[in-house]
Amino acid sequence: MKRKRALLLLVAYGFSATLAIFYGLVEKRSLFATFLLFHLLVCLLVPLFHGMWEEKLSAQWKRAWVPFDQKGILYGLGLGAMLMTGVMAGTWLLISGGIVNASHVKYTLNDWGVTPDWLLPFSLYLVVVNSLLEELLWRGFVLERLLDALARPVAVLISGFFYCLYHLVVGVILFGLLWGVLITGLVFGTGLLWGWLKGLFPTVYATWLSHLMADLGIILALHIWVY
Repeated sequence: MKRKRALLLLVAYGFSATLAIFYGLVEKRSLFATFLLFHLLVCLLVPLFHGMWEEKLSAQWKRAWVPFDQKGILYGLGLGAMLMTGVMAGTWLLISGGIVNASHVKYTLNDWGVTPDWLLPFSLYLVVVNSLLEELLWRGFVLERLLDALARPVAVLISGFFYCLYHLVVGVILFGLLWGVLITGLVFGTGLLWGWLKGLFPTVYATWLSHLMADLGIILALHIWVY
């Protein structure tokens, strides 16, 4: 019964992330509100209070950072470089081929609050903070607890599903239904890749650096082809 209750809580946490993104972007049309709900409430407060409830918070936080894994860092940087290249190449192909309207993307981001004056702070926040908080949530908090009750392939699939789900909201708004779904599929595959990498390197460094560089690819694409 306790294991079933824990799984239900994790599912609820997964859907809460998508609800936070949907409410912030669709209802409030504000990235500030979105980050406040998603990062503060879902990525920080939910794991914090859940960890305190389990009485394992300190040990789990230490396990996320210790030991300092140099091999994991190298793997993370190598994989991240490939993802960053793929993101930038894919963005260039979509925009240069007329599949994605760069003006629409810029207009939507401006409407959400990412004006040219706020582009640099947004860029730094997305690359450094967003990548870290998402890794601590999905490949840390959620995946580790799923592994307590499920086989690793199933746990990685479930965590990857919830990780990609809220990207569907962003993808459809920016790129339309078809390409939004296709891009979300790529995000799902990337989430599975990071879930596999987490099994090789349990501390956060490998997946965080890889995620950071993938987000850096998004930001560079915005600076070069959108703004």
